[in-house]
Amino acid sequence: MPEMSDNPPGSLVVQVNGTPMLEYDRSQPLSARQRESLGRIDGKLDQGILLNEQFVSRPSREQRVEYVAANLVAALLEDEEGVAAASCAYLAMVLPELKQVRAIERDGAVAVELVFDREYQKEEQMNFVPLDKLKARH
Repeated sequence: MPEMSDNPPGSLVVQVNGTPMLEYDRSQPLSARQRESLGRIDGKLDQGILLNEQFVSRPSREQRVEYVAANLVAALLEDEEGVAAASCAYLAMVLPELKQVRAIERDGAVAVELVFDREYQKEEQMNFVPLDKLKARH
């Protein structure tokens, strides 16, 4: 079982196509039921996983993370909130330094990026005014 940290600071934000879909607040302690759920995830991963169309009988930490991140995004795209929440909590506990999961979905294919060095910041759209419209009026 990968090492899980008890209560790391900060939050983990999951985005799909630039839209924040889920935020996990690490400052909130897990309930006994939630910890049990994370243990069940680990138990299932211990039985092996199908990753990139190949069965991996003893997945490494990195393979577990890749598999859970893919399941997290799939659950969000399919509106499976319980699976998404459990997958997000798992990633937050196993990777206390993880700040964002960014997924881009195009034509049924999904690319997932794990971001460790930047907190999520809401992007603001800026409207640019053409230079000729900026002339001072007298």
